[in-house]
Amino acid sequence: MQLTGINRRSNRFAQLLRLLTLRGLDDPAASASDAPVAGCIGLALAAWVIVDRLQWGAGVEFDAFGIATLALAALLLLALAYLMARLSRPALPMRATLLIAVAPLTLLILAAALIERYAAGRWQPLATLLLAGVVLLYAAHSLRVLSGRWQLRALLAASALLGGYLWLGQRMDLRPTLWAPPDNVAEADAPMSPQVAESLLFDARTRLDEALEKVAGSDGGVNGAGGVNGVSGVSGVSRGGGSRADGGGYSVFFVGFAGVSSQKVFAEEIKLAAHVVGERFDSDARQLLLINDHRDVDSYPLASVSALRYALAGIAGKMNLQRDVLFLALSSHGSEEPLLSVSNGILPLEQLSADELASALHDSGIRWRVIVISACHAGAFIEPLKDADTVVITAAAADRTSFGCADDRELTYFGEAFYRDALPRAKSLQDAFALTRSAIAARERAEKVTPSDPQAYFGPGIAQRLAQQPMRAPAR
Repeated sequence: MQLTGINRRSNRFAQLLRLLTLRGLDDPAASASDAPVAGCIGLALAAWVIVDRLQWGAGVEFDAFGIATLALAALLLLALAYLMARLSRPALPMRATLLIAVAPLTLLILAAALIERYAAGRWQPLATLLLAGVVLLYAAHSLRVLSGRWQLRALLAASALLGGYLWLGQRMDLRPTLWAPPDNVAEADAPMSPQVAESLLFDARTRLDEALEKVAGSDGGVNGAGGVNGVSGVSGVSRGGGSRADGGGYSVFFVGFAGVSSQKVFAEEIKLAAHVVGERFDSDARQLLLINDHRDVDSYPLASVSALRYALAGIAGKMNLQRDVLFLALSSHGSEEPLLSVSNGILPLEQLSADELASALHDSGIRWRVIVISACHAGAFIEPLKDADTVVITAAAADRTSFGCADDRELTYFGEAFYRDALPRAKSLQDAFALTRSAIAARERAEKVTPSDPQAYFGPGIAQRLAQQPMRAPAR
């Protein structure tokens, strides 16, 4: 009797393997029993909990809110099974279509984790598309095995439902997770070996010099520190006033700063910012990115407080300080001090305070500035940075948090609203901020979260200067 039960379970496992490897089933009706369905769900849940915990790294805490998003994912599986069962001809038992939905879950979880870990960058979309193709082929084959014919209608409906869920998940950050960082600024960073850390520190100055060397100079000549006009430092550059009578033309120089390496969202946001600002302000040849990214420690100079100060001084040396504009984009975790988090593995990096940022900008001699800060409590940076020749745009008010700072996201809520949606089509920076503020307010109302309340300050001098040379026309 016991041996018979073992043989039955072994046979079910073999039948399941046949289904996953796109082969037929000896007895489709008997294979879709409660035991394999429950086994697949249990195995997938265990795999998901382990993989999700490993991806977060050390220093995270249990987050009960994740149970709700997990329940939503379970509801999606039931809805997929229902659609496939009812839209198949002839109609299939829902238990059979539920088996189709849950059988590949464990493999999908592991495959997605491997893609995230080893196929980052330009290969990730290709790997994801390949995985989606395999899933589609599996679903089509499984429905045919169970019903004896191709079920195009059921397959299309299930694909539409799954696609809609994935799209909504990206828009509303619905990825199921039971873990959360204990603090926005003190979040644990990704592991890094001492050898890699030492190499990064040793090569930091050289890599930054090489990156600065590639930045093109001003279209109208240089009169910054060490410039060709022989003007040293900020001599002759007045602070805090309207435009000089030097013509309306100017070049825009972009500096991007992604502070935290453990979450790719900051690096991806700064890369998108560089691209969009390059298109609207013609700054593609005049950009420098400082990025901490656990997936890639070689492509960009290290983001640190010292590196930012050095980079601003180097950029100033390529600018015409009387007319050119700096666009400085920063993306990181933030706190009310005000402080931006700077971390990269085990490197002992200083955090970026508002006073330190203001000091670095002042010492660089760069007069005209557009500063965009994507972080919680970023509004606390406005007062220390504001003057007549500066624009400061922040993702949140001084006493509010922003949203979307997760490693499974490509952009924060602010990054999506400002860099992805508003700036590419806006008529001006003021217009871009207004569109961003409206979009974020609507999203946060729908999600019933405390509003982040993005803030902006437009100095009268820089506003006048930007109006003299509008942004390039939006790309169609």
